[in-house]
Amino acid sequence: MKLALALLLLAVGGCAQPRYGLDTCPGRCSPQPAGDETVLSLRYRIRTDAGKPAAVEVDRFMERAAALWTPLFGVPAPAALPLEVRLHCDPADLIRVLDSQKLTAHATGLYLPTPTPAIHVACTGEEPGHPYRTLLHEGTHQFIHLGAGYREPGRPAPTPPRLAIPLWLNEGLASYFEAAFITPDLLQSGRPDPARLNELQTALRRAKVPPLTTILAKREPFTSLDYAIAWGLVYTLMQEAPPPWASGGREWLKSLIDEARRGWPSAPASTPPARDDPRWWATVTDRTRSAFEDFITARSLSLPAWEAQWREWILAHP
Repeated sequence: MKLALALLLLAVGGCAQPRYGLDTCPGRCSPQPAGDETVLSLRYRIRTDAGKPAAVEVDRFMERAAALWTPLFGVPAPAALPLEVRLHCDPADLIRVLDSQKLTAHATGLYLPTPTPAIHVACTGEEPGHPYRTLLHEGTHQFIHLGAGYREPGRPAPTPPRLAIPLWLNEGLASYFEAAFITPDLLQSGRPDPARLNELQTALRRAKVPPLTTILAKREPFTSLDYAIAWGLVYTLMQEAPPPWASGGREWLKSLIDEARRGWPSAPASTPPARDDPRWWATVTDRTRSAFEDFITARSLSLPAWEAQWREWILAHP
């Protein structure tokens, strides 16, 4: 796998080495206030204190990434545009944002859905591929929320929509698209994530993976293994040439997200009011699980039988 990737990079970039960092970020941050530079494009607004070249580079990357997300999630409503990214020159500024949300300071970035939906990421970080992998992961959350969220009738147009898919699918899709990063100029979705695959395979061999019914209903906190399982499910369903028991998975996900965007109109009970979050999340979780079971039944399988084949396929995956 490493040899194949190296050959691909060589074919794309000749003898040039791939860039794995935001080269336009300054080596030393100045004490300018955040938001000193703003770059606008078709879908994005980049705000940063790292200088205009860094903002332009991030903006170009996000526009390329949007081409990956749009076929599955649709186009964000005009009221949601431009999608905002806040690029922090000093990692300490990101840490302060993380602290305000009671999140670990080791996180490489986050998407904040309120009050003004925005991705927050630092210029520099220790993770290979930073900040590009983080931008792909958090950018997926942003596109799901603003492109595939549920806009309730009667709510003001600028009001951010409600998230309409469960945690496993939200994080599974973010992890799936995060693995699309190859270089800042080349994105290719559908590649396996070596770290997620290794963690999932190791847990399967040690009989540490719980039944899929657990992940389908999981809420916070989400463990590292939960991320790997969620990635494994989405990765399987998004295959261009899937095994027979997962055929049509990509089309099923698209139809599922389309229904979620409409507020689950096929739910047996009326959609609960916005103020009743527990009931809303019960609807989101139940409808997704029911739809997944219907997808499996259409392939003449039970959930345990489908899961057994999925586990075998993941274990045999190169």
